[in-house]
Amino acid sequence: MFFQLTDLLTCPRCGPTHGLILLAQQVKDRRVQRGWLGCPHCRTDYPVTDGVADLRLDPAADRQPGPLLEEEDLALKIVALSGLAEERGYLLLDERLAHVADAVARLAPDLEVISVKPAPDGFRGGRGVSRILSEVRFPLVEYRLRAVAIAPAGDQELVAAAARRVAAGGRLLLFDAGDVDLKEVKASGLVIVAAEGGTAVAERKIEPKVGLG
Repeated sequence: MFFQLTDLLTCPRCGPTHGLILLAQQVKDRRVQRGWLGCPHCRTDYPVTDGVADLRLDPAADRQPGPLLEEEDLALKIVALSGLAEERGYLLLDERLAHVADAVARLAPDLEVISVKPAPDGFRGGRGVSRILSEVRFPLVEYRLRAVAIAPAGDQELVAAAARRVAAGGRLLLFDAGDVDLKEVKASGLVIVAAEGGTAVAERKIEPKVGLG
C-alpha cells in the first residue's frame, strides 16, 4: 500500500468524513508492507498485511466479488480513456476490474492504481498498486480522485458511489454499462463526453471561479 494513500482512506464503519491513522511496522520504497490503520472515531483497527489493507468489517463473511470483466485490451483502454497515461495521480478500479490493476500500473508507471475488492484474490501489494479489501464500496474520501473505472452492469448504487470519488476535472470510466447506469451518471452531476456500446467516459466539470467584480 502506497504510504501517502493513507491521506485518502476512510473508516468503512464511520463513513467518508472519518479518516484513518497509519501505524506502520514495515515500510519499503514508500510502500507499507505491514502495520495498522486506526479510526480515531470508533477506535477500530484494520491490519495491513503483505502490502494489502484489510478494511473489512467482517472478514469471516468473505463476500465474493462480481464476475470479472474479461475484455480484450482492457488495461490499455482504461489507461487511454482516463487521459492519465503520462500523469501523476490516483486511479481507482472496482472489484470487476481489479484483476488488471498490475497491467494498468505497468502502462502508466506514474499512476498509483487503487483496487477495492470484498475478498482476497491472492495478489499482494506491488509497485504502483494499492490493494484494499472492503465490503463497503470505496472507503475513500470523496471528490479527490483523478479517475475511477467501474463495470456497473445496472448497479446504480455503485455508479453513485464511484461518481462521488471523482474530483473536479476528473473522469469516471464505465464498462459493461447500460442506460440506467448512464442516467445515474448524469444524476450524480457528471457530464458524459463519450459513449459507445457499453463503454462510456464522464467528467466532473471544473466550476468557473466567480469574480467579485
